Amino acid sequence: MALIQLKNRDMEALVLPDVGGRVVSYHRVGKPNVLESDPSMWNEPTEERLVPSPSMLDFKGYNGHEVWVGPQSQWWKQQTLNKEKIDSDLFWPPDPYISFGNYDVVEQSENAVTIVGEPSPISGVRMTKRVVLEESGALFFEVEAENIRESEVAWDLWLITRVNGHNPNFVPVASESDVFLGEPSHPYQGRPTYKVENGYFSFTPLVNDGKYEECTGKAYIKALKPIIIAHCGDERLTLEFEHHDWDTIHPEQAEIELYNFVHKEAAKSLLELEYHTPYKKLAPHETIRTWSRWTLTPLNGEMI
Repeated sequence: MALIQLKNRDMEALVLPDVGGRVVSYHRVGKPNVLESDPSMWNEPTEERLVPSPSMLDFKGYNGHEVWVGPQSQWWKQQTLNKEKIDSDLFWPPDPYISFGNYDVVEQSENAVTIVGEPSPISGVRMTKRVVLEESGALFFEVEAENIRESEVAWDLWLITRVNGHNPNFVPVASESDVFLGEPSHPYQGRPTYKVENGYFSFTPLVNDGKYEECTGKAYIKALKPIIIAHCGDERLTLEFEHHDWDTIHPEQAEIELYNFVHKEAAKSLLELEYHTPYKKLAPHETIRTWSRWTLTPLNGEMI
């Protein structure tokens, strides 16, 4: 399926419906894409696309913005089709139907689209996404997940927006005690450095320990407000979300999370801006939904 273009006078967004219904580009007209996503992968031949199945455990980094379910530890535990993954302590990869399944367009205009995904026999949900490029240039994203089973499932919604790993980044916090940094993904990697300054948490990818070629880690953040800011070139990308009580979030996650994969080369680095909704048990055909709003504004020399 072709890319879906949403455009107004000043802004453009692109949605890739046949690889998880992800947003792969958001930018001001005439400016670079602020999302981390490889255009050479957007128009792959059909035979090169991953085909979801209960045994398909491959992963491709199409990046951009997508939605998973959480917590990660439960990805393969609410299904009966892949016994190996039920018994395994290896959580990765995510549900292939959610990440790589096809989405059908059910409503489309010049500046908005609604798409519906495949039902997942792994997670037991079907997602509907609506992407709107507002007149102001802001991008409004809404997602709903429906329990397609005749039995209960339990999930949160996990929004992931990927930008370059060297980008300055900011999340408002009360103190450094509101941040927990997880371990690196692999033993050969170091931990990314960070700071808490002037009321904001920030990863500091350009000051990492030089003895490691790669540094990786996730920050679990008790944010003052559900806002994430990233500098993308000479523009500020601001993501806003709905705020929820801390005790409604699954204990393995945080409402706001940042994951940084740092390499000395910017092109090999990645920063994930992440948000979790409350964890909820869903009765048959019950739904959960959430939204985010993205805005791009000129930096004009300002830090935040």
